[in-house]
Amino acid sequence: MQNRLEALLEETHIKLSSLVSDLLGASARRMLSAIAKEETDPAILATLADQRLRATQEQLCDALGASRELNPVYRRLLKMILTELGLLERQVRQLDREMADLLTPHQEAVKRLAEVPGLGADSAQQIIAEVGATADTFPSGKHLASWVGACPGDDESAEQSKGHRSPKGNRNMRRILNQCAQAAIKVKGSIFEVVYRNGC
Repeated sequence: MQNRLEALLEETHIKLSSLVSDLLGASARRMLSAIAKEETDPAILATLADQRLRATQEQLCDALGASRELNPVYRRLLKMILTELGLLERQVRQLDREMADLLTPHQEAVKRLAEVPGLGADSAQQIIAEVGATADTFPSGKHLASWVGACPGDDESAEQSKGHRSPKGNRNMRRILNQCAQAAIKVKGSIFEVVYRNGC
């Protein structure tokens, strides 16, 4: 969705993505919604940005200058993308609520897992939804790592290595664990940060 939005803004010469870190964040969303609702004054649009945004009002006005003479077709397309984005976000929230309800019997496991640095309640729920509350389907951690696709492959023939690419595994779990690992190494003083810093 963000790629579609960036492509549309690039085509319209609205250079907002060069000034905001997240096109789907609150500041950008307010400005883009106003453009979709036919606001044409860059100065008014710039006032919708969060005060914590590093860009100045002058920079924002310059980036939003193309909104003055924006073709109505582009405004319509922008409105459609924002509407679709809102729908997807509502559906995700609904699915999150349903998943939380289904995991109610396993709240203790979710709570324990969420205490691991880099994880939170959402990621803990997703992991347990994928592997179960006790992961007893897997005889060992190695089996789980192999199923996820997080262990290196070992493609050898006649004692010659032909590569160590990881197997494909479960893409959803690999994505979750990668995000959690990135968050874990940023937790000050955690073992994950120490190991990462030491290059182990």
